Amino acid sequence: METQHIKFNNDNGIATLCFDMQKQNVNKLSFEVLKQLQKLIEEIKNDSSIKVLLITSAKEKIFIAGADISEIKQMNDEHEIYNVVISVDAIFEELEQLPYPTVAVINGACMGGGLELALCCNYRIATSESKTKLSFPEIKLGIFPGFGGTQRAPKVVGLINALDLILTGKVIDSKKAFRIGLVDKYFSEGQMEFKIEEFVKAILDKKLKTKKRALNLMEYFSFTREIIFKKAKENLVKKVHPSFKGPYAALDIIHNSFGNKLKEGIEKEARAFASLAITPESKNLIDLFFISESIKKDYKNVKFDGKIEKTAVIGNGVMGKGIIWLFSKYANDVRIKLRHIEQVESIISATTKLYSFFIKSRKMTKKQVEFKLNKISYTQEFNGFGIIDLTLEAIIENSEQKMATYKELEKNLAQTAIIATNTSSISINSFSNDLEYKERFLGIHFFNPVNKMPLVEVIPSKYTSKENIAKSFEFLRRCGKMPILVGDCAGFLVNRVLIPYINEAGFILESGNSVASIDQTLKEFGMPMGAFILADEVGIDVGLKVANILYESYGERMKVSSALKMVHNDLKLLGKKAGKGFYIHNKKGDMFVNIDIAKNLKNNTNIATSKEITNRAIFIMINEASRCLEEGIIKKVTHLDFAMIAGTGFPAFRGGLLKYADDIGIDYLVEKLETYKGLFGDRFTPSDLLYKLKQSNKTFYTGEELWNH
Repeated sequence: METQHIKFNNDNGIATLCFDMQKQNVNKLSFEVLKQLQKLIEEIKNDSSIKVLLITSAKEKIFIAGADISEIKQMNDEHEIYNVVISVDAIFEELEQLPYPTVAVINGACMGGGLELALCCNYRIATSESKTKLSFPEIKLGIFPGFGGTQRAPKVVGLINALDLILTGKVIDSKKAFRIGLVDKYFSEGQMEFKIEEFVKAILDKKLKTKKRALNLMEYFSFTREIIFKKAKENLVKKVHPSFKGPYAALDIIHNSFGNKLKEGIEKEARAFASLAITPESKNLIDLFFISESIKKDYKNVKFDGKIEKTAVIGNGVMGKGIIWLFSKYANDVRIKLRHIEQVESIISATTKLYSFFIKSRKMTKKQVEFKLNKISYTQEFNGFGIIDLTLEAIIENSEQKMATYKELEKNLAQTAIIATNTSSISINSFSNDLEYKERFLGIHFFNPVNKMPLVEVIPSKYTSKENIAKSFEFLRRCGKMPILVGDCAGFLVNRVLIPYINEAGFILESGNSVASIDQTLKEFGMPMGAFILADEVGIDVGLKVANILYESYGERMKVSSALKMVHNDLKLLGKKAGKGFYIHNKKGDMFVNIDIAKNLKNNTNIATSKEITNRAIFIMINEASRCLEEGIIKKVTHLDFAMIAGTGFPAFRGGLLKYADDIGIDYLVEKLETYKGLFGDRFTPSDLLYKLKQSNKTFYTGEELWNH
């Protein structure tokens, strides 16, 4: 007995439902698959020969990846979505009510609806391999688990653990899943057949010993439960913008249904899910998911010889140390070129500090960290560079020093080794012109902090070979990063678009608004931090250096605000790394506005409204982004939007910088830019592309032919 996507087998009472979605790399709970599951359950629910039912997957790295979100995205009627969700709930309830024990055998990713299906089983067992991951990622799509997850998860793992999983979308491995009671056993893949047999035998012999979840007394008493919900709400308010509605809705559902009968909770969950799934925020976030999946395929079809395994780093400042940590974690070796051997201590200290999170969160053991640290070796010359596959330079933004470094590398590296620069603003082509092996040189621009920021800009020169680009993409993906191809220009993409945002905040500050009011307004819009906090985080000296390079390249539209120059040149402030910038930063992580800033500004009273602050800071970014499309610095509007979200934290629920521009209207945007040009100068002159979009009644997402010829 089998269907197209699910195979059924009964071997002497040990039955198996094996998911194997045809013509797909992953298993998804599409409408078609769910119908087939319902049909099979109907056929086997009264089969008295079945003693135990195993639910498995034929896919190598996937159990069930979740619902088919493309089907959810296409639905815009709340009532229709509610009916679909209720029908899935009915199938899951039938699975849950089967008259014999059911076991989900998880060997691979078990996400979203797949995990909700597993929760309907009596038992869950999992392999301990790295490919086995469990998660409720729906929150990142603007929704929440809608197939009973908000109801069953608290019963299985407890309220606190369930809230942690559902409200964050975090991914956990089988060891963590076992600790919180989400799985009953875990074992290595090599023991899988034996362990399944052992587990089934224990069920049949009624001798199964599974880990009992320890009762948390705070969940037991109603008044202490309220404390849990209150704390969860406070954490959301601190970290999540109110327009990002999914987590708040999920918390409300769990709060309002906790302790209710399952059927009542399922009904509430379905109605809330349906209302959330039709929101623009959810549609935007689902679009971004598909964009990210598309970006992951870039350069995958370009063949190349030999992967990057042995790496080297030159430069050990803040960025250099972050890159050293990254390469030590994912490459086979990382060789550090030092000017002074005394620098070793600070490198090891910084790298160990970055690994400490993994030890605290039990994602790595101390021995595993020691193994990674032992991959790091040092030289004051270029000893050992002959076997390196990739060398990344991350020294100060000085063209002459960088060029001298590349000349030395060409002498000491194998001819096939890639030379990359982490420059944030200097032209890649200008360096390539004087190199002997031009085809192996490119820019690989990481963002600070390296351990947290997913985006990496890859900037080839006009000589860089496609094979070396593809090889770099493959390595960066192995490092857990999202590489995006960007054309060569001053500032590349992200810095070129972001610096005008910080700069405009400086102009608004000069006019009379306060540091705190500007930052608060931008945070209310959805930016993860205000422009001045960002300047402090980046380093005022670094930001000003990049701003000056952009001014030299693009002229008056990138003129640096007097406020930014005053803070660095007159007050000698560097930002968070020195403890003082636009804010005072203490060792506890507290932050206070630096009152010296206001004292050193002219007493202007041309106060901008909150709306004007937002418009000026965001619209000037949109304008520069449109020029990047116009000049071919980036080819796809979707890639640009993803880059601004991943590289700057532009609010994902708005769909991206240019999606936001489309939503507010190109006509309105051009009108406002022209108004601001009259009030504040030529930096607001609308781009030619914006005028073309307006004249042709197109948007960024419908007008690609206007910049791609």
